[in-house]
Amino acid sequence: MSKRFQLHEIFSEGMILQRNQENPIWGTGPEGMSVTLVCQGQQVHSLITNGKWQVILPASEAGGPHILTVSSEGQLLVEIQDVYFGDVWLAGGQSNMEWPVRETDHAQADIAEAHFPLIRYFDVPRVEWADPAIETPMNASWKKALPEHVPDFSAVAYHFAQHIQASEGIPIGIIGCNWGGTSASCWVNEATIQQYPELQVYLDTFAEQIKDFDWVAYERIGQAYDQAVADYEKRKAAGATKEELGGYPWPPPTNPHTPMRPCGVYETMLLKIAPYGLKGFLFYQGESDVKRANVYDKLLTGLIDYWRSLWHKDNLPFHFVQLPSFSYEGNPDGDEWALLRESQTMVNERIPHTGMAIALDCGERDDIHPRDKRAVGYRLALTALELVYARELTSSGPVYRELQIEEGRVVLHFDHTEGGLALAEGSERLIGFQLAEAEGPFMAAEASIEGSTVVLWHPAVAKPTRARYAWTNYTEANLLNGLGLPAGTFRTIRENR
Repeated sequence: MSKRFQLHEIFSEGMILQRNQENPIWGTGPEGMSVTLVCQGQQVHSLITNGKWQVILPASEAGGPHILTVSSEGQLLVEIQDVYFGDVWLAGGQSNMEWPVRETDHAQADIAEAHFPLIRYFDVPRVEWADPAIETPMNASWKKALPEHVPDFSAVAYHFAQHIQASEGIPIGIIGCNWGGTSASCWVNEATIQQYPELQVYLDTFAEQIKDFDWVAYERIGQAYDQAVADYEKRKAAGATKEELGGYPWPPPTNPHTPMRPCGVYETMLLKIAPYGLKGFLFYQGESDVKRANVYDKLLTGLIDYWRSLWHKDNLPFHFVQLPSFSYEGNPDGDEWALLRESQTMVNERIPHTGMAIALDCGERDDIHPRDKRAVGYRLALTALELVYARELTSSGPVYRELQIEEGRVVLHFDHTEGGLALAEGSERLIGFQLAEAEGPFMAAEASIEGSTVVLWHPAVAKPTRARYAWTNYTEANLLNGLGLPAGTFRTIRENR
């Protein structure tokens, strides 16, 4: 049966196309059919082969509105109105990137003040499983940042877009491609995982989980889980207290089609919109990989490399959020989240064209979903404004540079100390630092700011050689620079990783 002509759904009314670069535009249709696309007087052609077609639209400056038409042999097939050129960012990750404006601390004000018609959002539908042989419609469209649409936007991405637009004065497009609870391994292909032996555990673990899987038995388990979620939502809607509400039922039962499977949503979501023209990637993820924090740097590195390869650009900016503070599994003093934050720091140090927003102070002790997304979006925007848009500003808080030992005291030197070092507002003393001798345990250190350095000491640590900061799952560590930007988790000596 011959396919009917179709333009991919992401190319639709109100879309933002990436300025100052060529934009691929594609779709499907009958074999051998000619396709002519016109926008701003630019005309490009293609011939449908193997049921697919693609054209490359020449680069355009920021602006609009424009009309894009697609025709065949003089017959108009599609007319897309209200098209703008600007900067497009893909917002990937798990629930803290997915988290909508309507469920944040400042939701009422943010929604009421949402009058940014040139910020536009395309939310890639969350598809758990898709038969490769069957084409399913995407059923999504570009939404303007207006009160009727903003409640469902990714809050982090929305606040990011506001700051970028305020600085650059151009249309901003956000493509939301995220799913709560997903590991970074869900967003790459199998070859990316297999290039690192340490990551094979992701594939092996899932294979073991679905070994001898029984769909009949799963139906019963799945129904019980759905009922538990429904009961939770009912209690929440009724205004239950935290104690009455209890924890959200998690994780869901596993089946071969779960979106949590390795390589799953990469196939059902990410591939659907690659290689739509982008300025760069935004990423807020890591919570689901904390149990394997020691190998997360390899997983995130593989993801960055692979996403860039899908877009055919080795230097495409990739900016991400370092995990905030959280009492993981009810253990505030554990180090799983600290190790994950260190892995993220290592990736930011090693991989060119990356940026990392520190969100340490944005976390909540007992909630993995902090409600203040304004600060996170703002700091993520700062990294892009400095590193991508070359604005003269500082996007980083203090970053550890070197250690000196002076008469039993440790002196820590930092980069990015613009405005000097400071305490978080409301703090009376500097906390979050620990000291240790070469073989001894770490002890909570006394700490003071002296100029652009931090001095540490402890009466029981006579010969300190090592220091670390914010090295717990949950911490109220409070070191800032004069711009109000926080320092992130670090230790002066890293284990071999």
